[in-house]
Amino acid sequence: MIPIKIIVIIAIFLFCLLTIIRVLQGILPKRDGWILISLFILLVTVSFYPINLSLSAAFGGVLSILFLFIPQWGLNRINHLFEIKNYPKSRHLLSKLIGLHPTTYWHNYYRLLFALELADSGKKKQAIRLLTHNHKNDYIFNYYYQLFIYEILGDWGSCLEWFNYQVDQKILQQDPLLLTYYIRTLGETEQMDKLFQNICTVQSLLLKLKKYSYIPLIKLYAFAFSGQITLMKTLFNTELSFYPKYLQGFWLITAKTVMDQNKDNYKILLKQHLHDYNILKSSLEWRLKTLSFSSTKNKQKTGHKLFYKLNHHHKEVNTHQKLFRVKNQKITQLLIILNLLGFVTEISFGGSENIETLYQLGALVPLVVWHGEFWRLITANFLHYGWGHFLMNMLALYFMGNLLESLSNKYHYIIVYLLSGIGSMLAFSYVAIYTNQLDYILVGASASIMGLIGSLTAIFMRKWLHNKSLIDRKRVMVMTLIISLQLISDLIIPQISMLSHLFGLFIGFITEIIGSFFINKRTYL
Repeated sequence: MIPIKIIVIIAIFLFCLLTIIRVLQGILPKRDGWILISLFILLVTVSFYPINLSLSAAFGGVLSILFLFIPQWGLNRINHLFEIKNYPKSRHLLSKLIGLHPTTYWHNYYRLLFALELADSGKKKQAIRLLTHNHKNDYIFNYYYQLFIYEILGDWGSCLEWFNYQVDQKILQQDPLLLTYYIRTLGETEQMDKLFQNICTVQSLLLKLKKYSYIPLIKLYAFAFSGQITLMKTLFNTELSFYPKYLQGFWLITAKTVMDQNKDNYKILLKQHLHDYNILKSSLEWRLKTLSFSSTKNKQKTGHKLFYKLNHHHKEVNTHQKLFRVKNQKITQLLIILNLLGFVTEISFGGSENIETLYQLGALVPLVVWHGEFWRLITANFLHYGWGHFLMNMLALYFMGNLLESLSNKYHYIIVYLLSGIGSMLAFSYVAIYTNQLDYILVGASASIMGLIGSLTAIFMRKWLHNKSLIDRKRVMVMTLIISLQLISDLIIPQISMLSHLFGLFIGFITEIIGSFFINKRTYL
């Protein structure tokens, strides 16, 4: 059995490496200490490794959870609350987590959230005073503070002048929040021609920055200010379904007002529904003062053209969002349940580390298989040796299985999984017999999972060769990194069969290539 301490140490290294990659890709703030924290945790883990394996795993694990996992989870949650304008909850959560990550970035973020909370409760003067108070800020927060002062005041005309004359264009093109607010500012000031001219460029920049969650927002602003109610409802049923009802209502009323050319919609909304949302009220008051209603027909025609242009020209945006918002798929769930049943059966009949139990339940023994017990080629894929082996494989199956199932139909997925597992077991048995190494006993879903990885690699490689896109090239690189790390762990941990993994990887890769010619797949690529 693989010692649990080794598994923990491998997980620490992978998580630290993933954190560094996320920083380099711009997913985490670059000037926020994540790389230094990751390197420190790696240093502590490596330092204790030759002294005491248990201490190395314990210290590295605790530090990773406290200073990497919890803060990153918290930051994702805070960003989500910020997006739906729940400023009190986001500030409250940040106040609890800031002790684990007391950087300048987080302190500036806290001040911004506190100011927005004050402004939304009606204390605009206090909020503006907080944002204009002279502090040592991360330079990007100077831009954020000024931007949100304009939103708090509902002064979108001054905001547009600020974008045009005071914002450094290099910074604008590199910051997703500024880019999306620029599109909104054009809509609020009825600069629709400029909005339609710039929106695809902005979407391309967001795609390049890997800030995929901001793309639905620019669609929202474009559809709202061009009166596209049907498209807005579609957006709220799909990409922005997490928006609270009051926020959905605000933007639907915006679209309805543009279409009806009737300011009374805003007056009703102000009186009846926005008592606790003073920042939104400021925007409505701005619209009541300045709204002139340009040609609605032209807006609608342009809006429809824009919708098709956005969704046709940048299909890989939705693809990438699906890849990183992996949902539980039914076949993957079924496979995990079957593996769990196999593991529970092992425990019930004598233990998952009992060789005799594994043999009786169907572990792969090459000589026995060659004498006719071919059913072991199937059953061995659903048995595991110890908790560590089982949990590691199920975690890998959850991510890789869900991903492949979302990219292909269920029959293709099942074929890849079973062929990789059974084919790998058969090939391993043949090699063991041929080399006269008959004392092997093999169990586990690893070969099937490596088949899924091989299939995913083939999908991304085929797409990259077809359109040469940067995203697909990086996907191929990620899959290559995963394969490399797996093979390195195979070399380090002697209990793992590298040969069966290589067979599974190769079979999955070849099955995908052959299947692409014969199977009509449902794919988002």
